[in-house]
Amino acid sequence: MADWLKIPSKQKRREEDIPEPYEIVCVCGVSLSGYRRKKPYRHACQQCDETYFILPRNSYPPPKARKKKKQLPTQQQVSEYILNSSLVTRFLEKRALKKASREPRETQPQTVATPKVSPFELPPPRTRLITPFRGILAGIALIIGLTAYGIIHSRKLDQASVTLKAAILSGEALLKKNDLVGADAAYQEAFQALEILGRDDPTANEIRQTSRELQAINAQAVSPVFEIAEEAVSNIKQNDLASWESLFNVRYADTWMIFETTLIPLPVKEAEEDAQTPRFRLNLPIMLDEYTLSLELTSPTFLTYLEQHPGQPLIFAAQIKSFRQEPNQQGAGTILLNGETAFLWSHLKLYEQLGIQFDEFHDRKKIEAMLNQQSQYLGVSK
Repeated sequence: MADWLKIPSKQKRREEDIPEPYEIVCVCGVSLSGYRRKKPYRHACQQCDETYFILPRNSYPPPKARKKKKQLPTQQQVSEYILNSSLVTRFLEKRALKKASREPRETQPQTVATPKVSPFELPPPRTRLITPFRGILAGIALIIGLTAYGIIHSRKLDQASVTLKAAILSGEALLKKNDLVGADAAYQEAFQALEILGRDDPTANEIRQTSRELQAINAQAVSPVFEIAEEAVSNIKQNDLASWESLFNVRYADTWMIFETTLIPLPVKEAEEDAQTPRFRLNLPIMLDEYTLSLELTSPTFLTYLEQHPGQPLIFAAQIKSFRQEPNQQGAGTILLNGETAFLWSHLKLYEQLGIQFDEFHDRKKIEAMLNQQSQYLGVSK
């Protein structure tokens, strides 16, 4: 290491011929200058005789400069590079040509010189209707809504179950007391509770059937069929047909009647508007001296039962719909019954509440067997 100053590099040897000046200021203020030599020496001030040590020339090359790290391009530089690429330029030109070719020539306005958009400018961002944040909010709102609906529906079902039990107990107690009006109100509440619960088992069908029969009993027509026929004759003679029809609608429309008879299918007439609608005439003609009244049922709900048991007698209830005077017969009229609300009877005890008397001609066992057959068709548990 003593001779380390004697080992210069080749490049430094080539630079030995280049003089290396120096300049220092003495303590006395005199400037001392000169050129460095190969070896160190002392430089004395001529004014104050102060001696200074002068270093020799540097035998080693200067240190190499550090390499700069490569910097990654910024987002703006990347976007400028992409927009200036030939592929993007061709794509934009083709898109502009297609858009111009689609527009009709007549509707094209006069071309106005618009400033060109710089390729270094990014297009404005597009606002989206559906964003992740909005999707999360919609999901939260949906979950809250479904949870609230489930809670409300559950409470509604619980309340309907409680109402059903209380209404059945009250209705049965009122039936034992022969309070048909109170029993009808109680069974109507039970009917509505069953609709909320959505039950369709035999027990539920029996409750619905009892409710319908009580409603038919309490909302019967104010006059029997024979009195309606006599009233029709007198009103048509005294007034006219229009006044009787209006009076009939006010007094008898939507009231109930209970029948025990057979149904006779009527022939289909193609000329009529309701040619495809099945119609039945009740085998119960009302014949007076000058007038004949018949009853007609259209599209009954128990049409399948009639097809399974044709010609057999049955017990059913139906609402009065309207009165029709026969166009070709002045002394004949028809009471039209609503088949959409008509239903078969099933309870013998409620049938007896109508004042039905049984004897050798009207056998109780036959009526009971008929009602049991109809109950099986209705799916009623007895």
